[in-house]
Amino acid sequence: MTVKFSNNASALLDGAITNSATSITLDDVSEFPTLSGTDYTYLTLSNAAATTIEIVKVTAINTSTKVLTAVRAQDSTSASAFADGDICELRLTTALLTDKVNEAAGDGGVAMSIALG
Repeated sequence: MTVKFSNNASALLDGAITNSATSITLDDVSEFPTLSGTDYTYLTLSNAAATTIEIVKVTAINTSTKVLTAVRAQDSTSASAFADGDICELRLTTALLTDKVNEAAGDGGVAMSIALG
């Protein structure tokens, strides 16, 4: 399993989602990392006012249908409903940093967690 990321990836939701939806359709996925096999990334969903924020773990991105397969409510966030046109971004998160450090430590280093406060 490899955590992937890319710079400044952002898109809008192409349709509303419920708090239990695991398929999320975006208007564009071209800026997001390419995922294959067991690769994954963390994305942040946000309403336009940024009053509701959720981090999701994305395990697949279908580039032809622009659909993400996601595990909801990651990194101490709660699953929420989002509206068509809300924001999906690849942001720096504690989960992304922790997983990347632990991945690098897999070659004999010491696994660690990162606390941001």
